[in-house]
Amino acid sequence: MNRHVWVGVIITGLLLLAGNAGAKEINLAPGEIYRQGGLIVTCGESATDAPLVLKDCQYWDDFHKKCLFEKTIYMYKKLECVEECQHWDEFSKTCNYQTKCVFYPDQKAFVRVTCEEFDDFSNVCVKKKESRIGPGAKR
Repeated sequence: MNRHVWVGVIITGLLLLAGNAGAKEINLAPGEIYRQGGLIVTCGESATDAPLVLKDCQYWDDFHKKCLFEKTIYMYKKLECVEECQHWDEFSKTCNYQTKCVFYPDQKAFVRVTCEEFDDFSNVCVKKKESRIGPGAKR
């Protein structure tokens, strides 16, 4: 064989061996650090920085086997805010007032709006209250 072909075969073989020998897969959780020699890899926080959203049935119809009203649970790190029916009309099977949650990523906090005073005759909220959930919230 030609000397150039042999050199090509040897170089290709060495590259294949070297490429597979150093391969390593590492999975990091947000905030976790990996160190090896002079290499330091830090996994940053999620780019979306959005809360996790879960749905759960708050009012269930046993006869028809269906959910009449779903509440929404927002979770961000150790914070939780729930949008749920605060004033349920059992006769009409409807929610007359649902709490609301708003997430502010810059403050890493929720603001939850509830009904402090409800008019049962008109089925409207007369007085609302906003509560902060997160850093700086009053206990």
